[in-house]
Amino acid sequence: MSISSISLSGMQAATTRLEASAQNIANAQSSGRLASGSTPSTAYTPVTVTQSDVKGGGVSARIVNAGDPHVPSYDPSSPDADAEGMVAAPNVDMASELVNVMTARISYEASIKTLKVGNDMLKTTLDAFS
Repeated sequence: MSISSISLSGMQAATTRLEASAQNIANAQSSGRLASGSTPSTAYTPVTVTQSDVKGGGVSARIVNAGDPHVPSYDPSSPDADAEGMVAAPNVDMASELVNVMTARISYEASIKTLKVGNDMLKTTLDAFS
C-alpha cells in the first residue's frame, strides 16, 4: 500500500473510533426495560471499536456492540421501570469515552502528518527528476 492509503486508513479508523464514542456519550443517560427471560433489554447498547491490521499496511476498524452492555439502575419515575423501580442503563464509562475521543483525535492528527510527509517526499523526488 502507498503512504497515502495507509494514512487514509488511519484517518478512517480514527473517525470510526470517534463515531463510536459520540454514540455512547450521547446515549449514556438513556434507559430502557431490563432484560427478562428471552426478552432483551430495550436500553441503548454501547458500542466499541475493533481495529485490525490490513495485510500490506494500514488498519481496518469497525463498530461492534460492547460486552456487558447494561447495568441495573433505580429510576421509579421511568415508564420502563419494573415493579421495583429498576431500569436498564447503558454501561458507559464517561472517562473511558473521553480518553477514546482524545485518542481518536491524536490518531487522526498523526495520520494527517504522515500523509503530509509522504506528499512532501513525493514532491522532493519529483523535483529531483525534473
